[in-house]
Amino acid sequence: MRNFSNSIQIKWYISYEILVFEKDDTKLQTAFLVWENLILIEADSPEEALDKAISHGKLSEEELLIDDEKGYCRFKGIRKLVPIYDELVDGVEIEWHEFESTKDQLRRMIPPKKKLQAFQPLTNFEN
Repeated sequence: MRNFSNSIQIKWYISYEILVFEKDDTKLQTAFLVWENLILIEADSPEEALDKAISHGKLSEEELLIDDEKGYCRFKGIRKLVPIYDELVDGVEIEWHEFESTKDQLRRMIPPKKKLQAFQPLTNFEN
């Protein structure tokens, strides 16, 4: 991991919150529908960011009906809390991943436009 200057003033974080759909009778449930939501958090410290992220996750809990099955959306916790090192403006890098790759892996990593998530139809979405 590379070291960055400690003089950077971090004001924004990305919280990866984990929510799960639990059916009314979880004893019979062997598989769970899980959502990983990326939430933008403004905070003056990592501690404040974590507190705000947890509060946000808890506020996301609610009763749900999915595929005619009653259940509850439960907040399970924060998987990652990532600081954003730059000012939030159009085109800013908010997160990065560094890894090594072969040429073949790199080629397969970039999908055609039609397979990008932004170009996929919304599914299972109700107003």
